Amino acid sequence: MSTTQLGTVIVTANKRDERLQDVPMAVSVLTETQLDRQNATSFADYATQVPGLNTVSTGQGWTQLVLRGITTGSHQPNATVGTYIDDTPYGSSTIYAAGSMLTPDIDPSDIERIEVLRGPQGTLYGSNTLGGLIKFVTTPPDTTQASGRIGFDVNSVAGGGNGFGAHAMANIPLVANTLGLRVNAYERTDPGYIDNVNTGKNEVNEAKVRGARAQLLWTPSDKVSVRFSALAQNLTSDGLANGGIDLDPNTLRPVYGWDKQNRAAGTGTFKVKYRLYDLSVSDDMGWAKLISTTSYGTLRLNESQDITNLFGSVLNSIFSLPNGGYAEVQPISLNKVTQELRLQSPADQTWEWRTGLFFTHEHTVDGQDITSFDFNTGTPIALPTLGNVSVGPAIFKEWAGYGDLTWHATSQFSILVGARYSSDKTTYSQTTTGLLTGDTAFTTRSSDHPVTYLFNPSYKFSEDIMAYVRVASGFRPGGANVGVPPGLGAPLTFDPDRLTNYEVGLKTLMLDKRMSVELNAFYIDWSKVQLTSTAGGFSFLGNGGKATSKGVEASWRYHAARGLTLWANATYTNARLAQDNPPGGVYGLKGNPLPYVPKWNANLGVDYTFPMGTWSGFLGGNFSYVGRRAAEFNTVPSPRYFLPGYNNINLYAGAGVDNWTFKIYVKNLANKHGITSVWPETQSSIASPFNATLQTPRTVGASATVDF
Repeated sequence: MSTTQLGTVIVTANKRDERLQDVPMAVSVLTETQLDRQNATSFADYATQVPGLNTVSTGQGWTQLVLRGITTGSHQPNATVGTYIDDTPYGSSTIYAAGSMLTPDIDPSDIERIEVLRGPQGTLYGSNTLGGLIKFVTTPPDTTQASGRIGFDVNSVAGGGNGFGAHAMANIPLVANTLGLRVNAYERTDPGYIDNVNTGKNEVNEAKVRGARAQLLWTPSDKVSVRFSALAQNLTSDGLANGGIDLDPNTLRPVYGWDKQNRAAGTGTFKVKYRLYDLSVSDDMGWAKLISTTSYGTLRLNESQDITNLFGSVLNSIFSLPNGGYAEVQPISLNKVTQELRLQSPADQTWEWRTGLFFTHEHTVDGQDITSFDFNTGTPIALPTLGNVSVGPAIFKEWAGYGDLTWHATSQFSILVGARYSSDKTTYSQTTTGLLTGDTAFTTRSSDHPVTYLFNPSYKFSEDIMAYVRVASGFRPGGANVGVPPGLGAPLTFDPDRLTNYEVGLKTLMLDKRMSVELNAFYIDWSKVQLTSTAGGFSFLGNGGKATSKGVEASWRYHAARGLTLWANATYTNARLAQDNPPGGVYGLKGNPLPYVPKWNANLGVDYTFPMGTWSGFLGGNFSYVGRRAAEFNTVPSPRYFLPGYNNINLYAGAGVDNWTFKIYVKNLANKHGITSVWPETQSSIASPFNATLQTPRTVGASATVDF
């Protein structure tokens, strides 16, 4: 059987179009075909296929991304992995809008590819990229011909409910070769599988996702392009905010069953809305290209979380209530504006350069209100104000300038150096009232001036073999502390934390470009780690000591025969504290592992496309493994909990005829109950019960799509 080469993959990791093989850093790509065939709709579906990428999730829409082990657990308020949609950053850069967990889990339908940049990206992409960056690259409008697509999906989860999905795309050339419009809309119901034993309500974690993207591309000449994009996505659920199942921390076995939780009536509501509008203008002047990217993004969250186990015993005793229930109602509103101007030289010259300016302005309003009611019925109970925290406005401004210079000393040897200077300013106001919080009102200001750098030599032994060294740094902004009124002796501000990554890597194409192999080894120094501390009953952020992460990442892809592609990756990560955590915060000693970082991750996959007369067929699947992980840092000196490793098997098969494609798939074939995260429901980090998130049970589905 004759064979063909692996296709050439073009990426924009360095904010230029270039061949993946030529990028001197660790980049992984998930293509539209891969995502579509696996029916991947969220990070949970594809994260394990990327070396070094893990997730810490307490439910859909509430997911922290972790690259190369850079995390302090699910309670860290600020992201260590950045998220971009095309050339636009999305999500909060601060601690005031749950920036680490409200990661925009964008539906990947009509996405051209997802690029995962591993290692800090502080010089080119700025703050909150300590571990790396996730970039959703959307499919641009085609100004030459009209096209469309309509698809439907149905699925069912073991022990739970049924779901469906529908998506549609239309591409319209409004002016031939000059002006094009592309619109994509989708709606899906992700079935629930957790029952509430208190209320008797089934499938409480069912979620509804709907959204749309529209792009208008204008190319008045072959030198100038203007693209305007608008994105909207809503996620709603009646039970997601209450997390997963109840788990006995001593046995790591469920208290009520693998699909059961015990939550107060009327709690668990979770609604989040993403909006993003951006305008990108590019002008190729010959001697250099000028790029301007302007964006305005908003995020709106409204959730109600059951906290009866946290405060119920104390408050019920105070107010002599036999069956009081309590919830934390939290609305978050984030408005973010960004502007970037970039001027860069052509890539085909000895001295290749780039310089840029970046500005962002974030405005956040956050509220936390504790409500009281009957635990079983949800009927309100009138009590004095228990706790009300009004955060905001919290205003974050950043100005940054950056530049890099690449010397192509020979056709084989190049050296890239770069630096970025940022000026960050924060103004934070807070008002609290109530029994649990006391009455306070204050405003705090802070400013920082972090600098990042990059040193990145590379050597091409041939067109298809390249080795590189990468020394890169990153940071997260400091800021004004949340919840700390003056006079407690606690710091009113916290500092940026900083990270430096030392890396060597090798990229190869071999066997006439039928096989690719990528290897890299890294060592990371993380200093002034931002950690939770307490004073006077208030929680706040402080700066701890140091942590390190070291590891090896390997990936392999092989086009074994016509239509047959095999791939595998494996990651070893050893992420630990390099100093004891300071007293007054989470408990951790030098040498303790960082939370939720498995030493071993692995993935093995296959995809086969073959003719079937007038039809064409395809089938494939992947096996993934996530190793044993330490759970959260404890709040008291006691042994850490460890979560056992788990695996997952996904399969798919389909056929196409004319413009139609039909597919069946199964996720979590063996119906495993892998524990992905745990956190205590009480004030003690070692007391029962734990709230635990699990792998989604076995899901079986089918889809049909027509192109026209």
